[in-house]
Amino acid sequence: MSTPFLSVRDLRVHFSSEDGMVKAVDGLSFDLERGKTLGIVGESGSGKSVTNLAILGLHHPDHTEIEGEILLDGQDLLSASERELERLRGNKMAMVFQDALASLSPYHTIGKQIGETFRKHTGASKQEARARAIEMLTKVGIPQPNLRVDDYPHQFSGGMRQR
Repeated sequence: MSTPFLSVRDLRVHFSSEDGMVKAVDGLSFDLERGKTLGIVGESGSGKSVTNLAILGLHHPDHTEIEGEILLDGQDLLSASERELERLRGNKMAMVFQDALASLSPYHTIGKQIGETFRKHTGASKQEARARAIEMLTKVGIPQPNLRVDDYPHQFSGGMRQR
């Protein structure tokens, strides 16, 4: 049997508050095999986003206690440095945030925002990043991607922003 691509064991994510310790996630375990999809569902406030933010290493360390084990392709994410996590984000792991409009900066074009991630992870030039952004817009079915790449988020519909 192969090693899971993502393995989470006894994950605990706690936040300190004025009212005491908040146990947002308390003992979650699951495995995700390479090439498979895992849906995490639950009511509002059940810890879905907190879990995903913990996997990505996006919680503020001064305000969050994270315990357990998170292994991505065998690498321990809880002991990984910020630099290591940055290399993994966008390459091996990513999160699609619920509110697409809030995830995109209104001050930068869609193409610049897509290309920025590509440039950061590959060292590509601005021209290569623009071409990659157009390619990605094409893949998700954005009409006229060579023109829309220069649009701002408010110029896209909600569905287009989510894609």
